[in-house]
Amino acid sequence: MIGLISTLISGGVTLYRQRQDNKAKVQERKDRISEAKTVSTIRRIEQGDTNAAKLDEMSIAQRGWKDEYLLIITTAPLILSFVPDYAKYIALGFDALNTIPDYYWYGLGMVYVDTFGFRRMARVAVERWLEKRFGSG
Repeated sequence: MIGLISTLISGGVTLYRQRQDNKAKVQERKDRISEAKTVSTIRRIEQGDTNAAKLDEMSIAQRGWKDEYLLIITTAPLILSFVPDYAKYIALGFDALNTIPDYYWYGLGMVYVDTFGFRRMARVAVERWLEKRFGSG
């Protein structure tokens, strides 16, 4: 009888240890996969940032009249909104901008990103938006 109880206890202990070992191995695999994903993400970000920085440098080196044009177009409404004779026209213009389709805004944003060399900043903004939208997964 004592032998039977001893056998049951030792079998239970062995089963418990085996289960703990299996859990530890599963956790170890999950940890390795998580680490590999993190390393891969870091490498991809570093490579992407390097490429974006090079493109930004090229854009800055080739600046021309389009920079001044976009700066004037962007700041003119702000300045004119303080001139009483033009403020109503600026308000009407901004009301009209509410009817412009999204794809136009995305295109305009790409023009600004290209012209002013904001690729790295845009890349980070898009990645953060994607993380919020779809999770960090």
